[in-house]
Amino acid sequence: MVYYAQGMELEVVSEAFRGPVNDVLICRDRLSASGTRYTLLAVHDRVCARNLLAVLENSEAAGESPCLLRFSQNETLLFAFLYREERKFSAFARGQAATPGLGESICVNLVMECLSAGLPWPLLYLVLRQDGVQIAKDNTVYFTLLLDLAELDPERSEKNCVSCCARLLLELLEPAAKRRRKRLKSYELIRRKSAKNVYNGFPELYQDIKVTALPAKKTSLKTKAAVFWQDRRDGLFRLLLVLCTVLALAAAAALVSNLLFGEIPLLRLFQHRFDVIGTENLHRGGP
Repeated sequence: MVYYAQGMELEVVSEAFRGPVNDVLICRDRLSASGTRYTLLAVHDRVCARNLLAVLENSEAAGESPCLLRFSQNETLLFAFLYREERKFSAFARGQAATPGLGESICVNLVMECLSAGLPWPLLYLVLRQDGVQIAKDNTVYFTLLLDLAELDPERSEKNCVSCCARLLLELLEPAAKRRRKRLKSYELIRRKSAKNVYNGFPELYQDIKVTALPAKKTSLKTKAAVFWQDRRDGLFRLLLVLCTVLALAAAAALVSNLLFGEIPLLRLFQHRFDVIGTENLHRGGP
């Protein structure tokens, strides 16, 4: 299927989600030389469409809007956002938080992304609740909008979003907090304040992490090795798989050659071909 909007031909390459009020489509612009991809929220429920329009219009009034364009086709209202590959925070963040200090650094990155992404609070709330937080290999954090808008509530506020974000931070820091002999101050402070539901804004959460974070220190060789393995294990595994395949093919070829010709041609390279030259035998040293 292809959507035509503002000089673009958006061809659907995959369907990421199908729900009762909206679908999420991954599209590429056929007129773009680089094949730029977009995330399309295709809303087919009128109430949801009105709510999303109101949320985005409030964001635009504040001078921020993550939505690149919106258009309609038949009775479906479509909202286009830039597409980014998924790399789930829930799947990778703990593995990349090799030390408590790295975990706190990732927490800072998440809070900063919440502050700078420009998402309206109702959409940010869905991102945090629906596993839309992603983490790159360098620990930078970004969001994807593969959202089920059935849960969209225009009344969600920054306070709601901070509470969700604090829970994600606690889940990330908890293993390190349990391993340490001394208490992890950032974890303890966020846990106490979250239990009392006293966070009203992201700057408060950011300040608590920065004030209580462990002092930066030189990364140990063990930690560097762990990070190196974490970043490159897939590539090393593929290389090992290729080498094993090549060796297996070589062994099979050698076996077939030995069965058909009674010898393995490659082994000729290791035989003495010039032991006898004319009447001279190099081993005997004479005729």
